[in-house]
Amino acid sequence: MLYIALMVFGGCLVALQSPINAALSRTVGILESSFVSFAGGTLFLGLAVLFFGRGQLLRLTEAPSWQWIGGVFGAIMVLNSVIAVPRIGVLTTAMAMIFGNLLMAAIIDNYGWFGLPVTPFGWRRLLGFVLVLAGLALVFRR
Repeated sequence: MLYIALMVFGGCLVALQSPINAALSRTVGILESSFVSFAGGTLFLGLAVLFFGRGQLLRLTEAPSWQWIGGVFGAIMVLNSVIAVPRIGVLTTAMAMIFGNLLMAAIIDNYGWFGLPVTPFGWRRLLGFVLVLAGLALVFRR
């Protein structure tokens, strides 16, 4: 239950982050606001690693290069949200992001990518997709 609560809290922060970054983009620019967002996050995590880190950051060079791409994906997500929020709103942006997240998660689970256990895609997951897609269609009105 703790992990569910952590992710709900994280989802709330993402919903706050998108309009804050979009507002900043009106002042400094789209790419610039995305950069500021990541610079602030990097500073925050740098301090957390410095004071609380227990890992072995110096072993980073031992990790395969494909494992370094997560930050790039995060930056693209932030940039996309800065672009989308002023045009389609926070709720539609978040729901579309969640749908994309669920789609990729289902593919990863179904094939067991990245050393994760295989969780086959079945009718219940398909129904969940249909419901999320229906919700997205309901909130995205022009």
